[in-house]
Amino acid sequence: MPINAKTPIYVEMTTNISQEGQKDQINLEAAGELYRKNDFIYVTFTETLEDIGEVNTLLKVGDEQITVIRKGAVSMRQPFFLGEVTSGSYETPFGKLATEANTDQVSIQWSDDGNKGDISFGYDLTLQGSAAGRYDVKISIEEET
Repeated sequence: MPINAKTPIYVEMTTNISQEGQKDQINLEAAGELYRKNDFIYVTFTETLEDIGEVNTLLKVGDEQITVIRKGAVSMRQPFFLGEVTSGSYETPFGKLATEANTDQVSIQWSDDGNKGDISFGYDLTLQGSAAGRYDVKISIEEET
């Protein structure tokens, strides 16, 4: 695949959240694009959040790191580096909050042609200094045919 060529893809994302004994699961399916730039693979897609609106999501995927950047009805920037605590931000119409992710699990696998991938990562999230739960994210990406 040529560098910077955008490949149409289909994204399925499942997020399992554990908070104070409560468990929740968020599922998302979206069409998007995948492209390579420098040493990273970028995945873009748009999600529609119920009662909030559209959010454009960009995943910047490296070897043992992922950065999630969301813009729109909700804005967020959060890097996830295996074995590290990283700072980020989460912005809603009600204000901007500081986040920290303690990432203890990252798995990134691509097919030989690079157009199909499985990404998973797990982290404990802190919002404005308070524990906000455990998040386990699984993302499947495949080229649209």
